[in-house]
Amino acid sequence: MEVVFLIGSIQAVFLALLVFMKKNKMLADKYLAIWLLFMGTHLYSYYMNVVGTIDDFQIFDAFSTNFPMLEGALAFIYVSIIISKVQRLKWSYLIHLSPYLIFTTLILFTVFGNDSPPVEIIFKLKHEFTYVIFFSSLFNIYLGPFYMIWSLIKLRKHKRNIGRNFSYTEEIDLEWLKYLILVLIVMWSVVVVVNALTDYTDLITNRTGSDIIYGSVTVAVFFYGFFGIKQQVIYAAPKTTASAPKKVKETPVNQYQKSSLKKEASEKYLQQLLQYMDEEAPYLEGKLALKDVASALEISTNHLSQVINENLDKNFFDFVNGYRVELVKEKMVDPTNKNYTLLSLAYDCGFNSKSSFNAIFKKYTGLTPSQYINTL
Repeated sequence: MEVVFLIGSIQAVFLALLVFMKKNKMLADKYLAIWLLFMGTHLYSYYMNVVGTIDDFQIFDAFSTNFPMLEGALAFIYVSIIISKVQRLKWSYLIHLSPYLIFTTLILFTVFGNDSPPVEIIFKLKHEFTYVIFFSSLFNIYLGPFYMIWSLIKLRKHKRNIGRNFSYTEEIDLEWLKYLILVLIVMWSVVVVVNALTDYTDLITNRTGSDIIYGSVTVAVFFYGFFGIKQQVIYAAPKTTASAPKKVKETPVNQYQKSSLKKEASEKYLQQLLQYMDEEAPYLEGKLALKDVASALEISTNHLSQVINENLDKNFFDFVNGYRVELVKEKMVDPTNKNYTLLSLAYDCGFNSKSSFNAIFKKYTGLTPSQYINTL
């Protein structure tokens, strides 16, 4: 079984190298590569524990004891970075690493600030009760599930933000990450159950429980690397037009409800927006974003979102895709398009995939595209 963890460790390093080699890397890619290297190191530390070589590397043993504390925190930071509108590291991220830093520092002082040989101190820490190990064990077990649930909450918030900022969901909805987080929640549930069973019953051994846990980590490494490499930047810079300004001042999102936008200005912006949609047909661009339209109209994205929400009772996603659906319906009745497939018509109207076309079309008409065309 130990060879699985060695393979998982090598796999993590290989995937990290692939991410580093990715062209046009964003901050989330660089972070993912470093995170994969950490997961590889974590798996290798367990491999060393299994084969019995960890005792020969006391410093590494001391540092790796609390690696589980970092798994959930690092996953949460990755989610925070990838859904952020501004790709940058924040000092606040260090707070999530503080439990590991605190407990590892205590262990290092205990092990190397003692006259006894480090290997003996580490053995006692692992096999005898101490408050440091007791509380660090609680954090190792329960911090992960907490961060997984928090990550899931952030991803759900991101999904709502997609509707306000984009006219499409392909490659930016992070469904792969949501499902992986759900899998990791199951994994951490296994961690909690396994530790309870090993501590209070004889139904399962510590080795078997640990094998289950780290086997799950090995699987997670593959999916993080595979899908993370393909993930594109979500909040890119707006596309500019000849008449658009280079930079549009943004109204902070948290001031939306206290916006200074007056009714007269809102109605004026609405007319500009509707005229722009009718004359320029920007919805034909499959990856149209709120920033693109705001830049073209020289309006802040927050004000434009407010105009659409308050005047049309829609978010940006529904607003734009309404135009696309209507255009598809027009093309369906045009006899010059009888030799084209429904999917080709959909692509011509700004849809990016068959699945999104079918789902959005049915949402607006109550019928699938095939059902609708049969009624004509």
